[in-house]
Amino acid sequence: NISDENIKNGIKKIKSIARFSEIKNGKLTLDDNLGFRDYLCLIEGDVHLEIKRAEKVRSPQQNAYYRVIIRILAKELGYTEQEMHETIKEKYDVESTKQLDMKEFTELIETIKRWAVIDMGIVLPNAKQSHL
Repeated sequence: NISDENIKNGIKKIKSIARFSEIKNGKLTLDDNLGFRDYLCLIEGDVHLEIKRAEKVRSPQQNAYYRVIIRILAKELGYTEQEMHETIKEKYDVESTKQLDMKEFTELIETIKRWAVIDMGIVLPNAKQSHL
């Protein structure tokens, strides 16, 4: 069991956290509100809060294509789509695909495609073939 004291000691080592958010109509919505609130409960004292525009994250087209290849791999390997998504994140050490920019997401997709064909003989369609 992890005690509150151990958690606080671990958090003290973290100098900052980054959270993806959206501001709409003057209201800030955090991607992980609960995690952010938990972090705030563990720190005391003066802080510096910085809000800046996020870099362009993955495109809706990239995300749709990613879902196509996840669906295909899940079906071929006997996973649910969510299990396949979690497996990919773990295999490639990705905390969240939502946080990847367009270049990083493209690299992840290409890496998955290479892995699928080389290690398992599964040829995944390219984005144009997937009927996006």
